[in-house]
Amino acid sequence: MCGIAGFVDPGADMAMLRAMTDRVSRRGPDDHGFFLEDGIGLGHRRLSIIDLSPGGHQPMVVDDLVITFNGEIYNYRDIRAELKELGENFSSASDTEVILKAFRRWGPACVERFIGMFAMAIYDRRDRAFYLFRDRAGVKPLYYYWKGGRLAFASELGCFRPYLSATEKTALSSEALSEFFAFGYIGSELSILEDIRKVPPGCYLKLHEDRLERNRYWEARFEPDESWQDRSEEDLLDELEALAISAFNYRMVADVPVGVFLSSGVDSSLVAAILSKHHGQIHTFTVGFDEAAYDESSDARRISEHIVSDHTEARLGAAQGFEILRQFAAIYDEPFGDTSGVPTSFVSGVAKSAGMKVVLSGDGGDELFGGYERYTQFLERWTQSRRIGPAGRFTARAAFAGADGAGLAPGSGRFARYADLLRHEDFIAFYQNMRIDSSMRELADLIPAFRGPPAAASSSGDLLALMSQWDFDRYLPDDNLVKVDRATMFHSIEGREPFLDQRLIEFGARLPTKFKIRNGETKYLLKRLLARYLPCELCRLPKRGFAVPVREWIRDFYQREFIDMLESVSSDVFDRSKLLVLLDRYRAGKPVNYSLLWLIFCFQGWFESWNSEARPSPQADRLALRIGSS
Repeated sequence: MCGIAGFVDPGADMAMLRAMTDRVSRRGPDDHGFFLEDGIGLGHRRLSIIDLSPGGHQPMVVDDLVITFNGEIYNYRDIRAELKELGENFSSASDTEVILKAFRRWGPACVERFIGMFAMAIYDRRDRAFYLFRDRAGVKPLYYYWKGGRLAFASELGCFRPYLSATEKTALSSEALSEFFAFGYIGSELSILEDIRKVPPGCYLKLHEDRLERNRYWEARFEPDESWQDRSEEDLLDELEALAISAFNYRMVADVPVGVFLSSGVDSSLVAAILSKHHGQIHTFTVGFDEAAYDESSDARRISEHIVSDHTEARLGAAQGFEILRQFAAIYDEPFGDTSGVPTSFVSGVAKSAGMKVVLSGDGGDELFGGYERYTQFLERWTQSRRIGPAGRFTARAAFAGADGAGLAPGSGRFARYADLLRHEDFIAFYQNMRIDSSMRELADLIPAFRGPPAAASSSGDLLALMSQWDFDRYLPDDNLVKVDRATMFHSIEGREPFLDQRLIEFGARLPTKFKIRNGETKYLLKRLLARYLPCELCRLPKRGFAVPVREWIRDFYQREFIDMLESVSSDVFDRSKLLVLLDRYRAGKPVNYSLLWLIFCFQGWFESWNSEARPSPQADRLALRIGSS
């Protein structure tokens, strides 16, 4: 696991390459390296996981190929053996050399053979072609800048600070700003900066003769396989178990200690239980809270005792939690509003202190196997909205839009949000907007640049599959995987997601709905598999979703600091007069949209952090907002 950065730019030099790469030093504290030739720069910071010797040093050069690589190829030994049979020789034990030899043999199609997570740049000196690859699910981040024939890339947005400051002013993307305040994260291949984007999961970019083209090498399609409808549950369970054992064991490939984040949920419990049985004793790590409504440490402890893991339990209190909030901008690199980022960062630090260099999580299980409680809730609400018909929806929409929402201004609050929802005739548009905690009018009033969420594609087919597809394509890579990657990397450890093996993804995408949700029970088949490893009472514990008492901490201990941050918001981004009215209501204990205040707090923390570093002198420009230019 590492951090990468670089460029294809004849005007950039070694000093620029070093400055960009140094920004990801936390991702790779063990080693660093640079390659620069004819305006092609590749930088690398190494966290040594596989082949700890100098043989794994990067950037790595093999004949006419150069690579800087972030991630792991778990099946590299199998590919290495295949390449040896084809006549290739190897000078190291690293997966990086396997990638280069595979690329030389099969070209860009080599990534189709890889089981792993990766973001990598490969320069083919013979063909003068440059490639950027990102893994199938988007586990590893990869940002890029492409303008005026110049390409720059990096693992984190902060790497572009020195590059952009040397070339042009930086502007916020109004499109990304709208996505953040709609969902609490930034997706759709955007970044918060206007001219920087993300390489989409399952894709690679190729730059050749000043032309940048995008290619998709893999895509998950959530389409239930009708031929599976008549398969027996035992047959499906046997297949799922075999895939899970293989996928989970692959994620233990490392030359350093590996741990597992364990909650009381099905996904992490299954990862821990399968590995304990088929791999050997493992280390598990759990977060506890003093607030009983959020604490699942006792249930996790019971699971640990049953599987006999080496278990560490650490309690997260308000003081430590708010210290993490103060570092949110440094940890998450972009505006990020998921409060579960707090315990994820905390437990990552605990695992690091215990000597771990790799940790496994259960991310992906909900999307693949119908695990979110909202799936059943949204199906019910959609059915109810269809029952009243178009005329009834029009009447209800008009009534809700003008309601004052329990003392809130007309057009804001939950009633206005219901009005937004009732206008949708398409299911996936309905689902996407159900994920938004504020009304469109409320957001537009406070944020002049707000343009609404991205248009949802027209949908038809199995409704659970449509929701799962939306979450897999957007929520998973842009919220959950961002959360784990940034939190673990901030503490210089590697996060791995066993459920995101492409074989498990493809199995879950084909699995019919009746094996995912049955009689209102989510994750039906996955819970049956877990029952092969744990007692029944430990297989159906209440789902908490890694909730954290941030709101209570702020209310009881840090309200002054919270309000101070909100009062300092930029008039470039927000309508300050309307926000101050909202803050007056909050101070007075009146009903407000707290979710919106929280997102403003998170955004402002990032905005101030970026600008404080972007202004080395009083004359330097602040980050600008260019309305509607994305």
